[in-house]
Amino acid sequence: MIQILLLLGVVIANNLRFKAKGTIPNLWNIQASICNGVMFDAGSSGTRVYVYSWNCRETQTMPYVTLTEKSIEKKVKPGLASFASKLNEIPNYLQPLIDFAITNIPKSMMAYTPIMLGATAGMRLLTIQQQTDIIKEVQRIFSKSGLLFLSEQWARVISGQEEGAYMWLSLNYLLQKMSDQEQATTIDLGGASTQISFKPKGLIEDGVMDLIIPNLNEYEIFSSSYLLYGMDQALIQVHKQFQDNDTFTITTPCYFNGYENVYEYDARFRVIGQGNYTECKKLIRQYLNNDPQNCQHSNCGINGQYQPKIDGNIIYAISGVQSMVSLFGFENYTLTQYSNKVFSFTSLVWSDIEQIPEYINNPYITTDFFSSIYVDELLSYGYGINKDQLIYSPDKIENISPSWTVAAMFYQLAQIQCQYDSPVCIQLIK
Repeated sequence: MIQILLLLGVVIANNLRFKAKGTIPNLWNIQASICNGVMFDAGSSGTRVYVYSWNCRETQTMPYVTLTEKSIEKKVKPGLASFASKLNEIPNYLQPLIDFAITNIPKSMMAYTPIMLGATAGMRLLTIQQQTDIIKEVQRIFSKSGLLFLSEQWARVISGQEEGAYMWLSLNYLLQKMSDQEQATTIDLGGASTQISFKPKGLIEDGVMDLIIPNLNEYEIFSSSYLLYGMDQALIQVHKQFQDNDTFTITTPCYFNGYENVYEYDARFRVIGQGNYTECKKLIRQYLNNDPQNCQHSNCGINGQYQPKIDGNIIYAISGVQSMVSLFGFENYTLTQYSNKVFSFTSLVWSDIEQIPEYINNPYITTDFFSSIYVDELLSYGYGINKDQLIYSPDKIENISPSWTVAAMFYQLAQIQCQYDSPVCIQLIK
């Protein structure tokens, strides 16, 4: 069993496991003092920075973001992993994000503002040495940023299972469901990986995450991550079989009929689309490989890995799923509704797409033939969600983007004495 205690059991305050015992009066009588935190999500396709704000801590406990406040965010491309062979370019890559964060933080609060980074699936595809070299450079940059950077653990590569668990924590925290009888199942789809996390009603055979939350409870959940099953990597892996190295063409049923252009993932090749929904769906199912006959467990998910059956009634599918379903105007939907839209969408030819402004102005439209089917098959065939199950895919929850970064920042802070990040910390008063 893997246990997470306030973000991965990272030891900063002598490995202190703290449970808050209530609010102590603010001896300085300062009302609504606002603290900030800067969190970087270094994904496969880009790096996004979030600036969160909360009422400053008075004691060592978990900060609570004010859900009426907006989180501020900015993203740059490409992913951090692309700098493995050009480390000297990382400062210029990250500095615009650091500058953006600093402009949203009062100058007097900079020294109290933590800066953190979690790198996900794109970095996990690199060698350990490449990961180490990149992270060391990030740590060097953060230590000179003028913001609070207390530990090297504040900038690191996180595992896929952790990423899924933090998404579960973050989303249920934003939904204010941590004290409810039932929490939401969370599905996260990135460019290189996908994660699923939930609290099954029965026993968990594998993939257990034990989450200890101050002031709330201890949660035993299932969390699993699938590297190479994110939106971009799935497309790349499926299309390897169509690469003709003599003509440098990729003739594929998973692009719109009539589409012909340079292949986004390898400029040596040219894509020729055939637009065949049935054939593309078949290829995706083969890749997901969730055949019950090959399952060696009580229940399986993607590629024969163990996954309990999803028995909850609240499912949130976000990130890449949200981006895809929003193309059809969905936020709450069943897979039956979504599948019908996908079938109609993939019946279009490229010349039709070019005449529809909301489609042709979408920067991802060229691969959306594949992506729309992939989301449908990932949820229904890969994860086993019932076609009539209601799924939620919001862009924001109370003005905050649902991301694993919310939990990652707050639970990391809960491990340190509050005088580091809070000017109203009562521990400063002797």
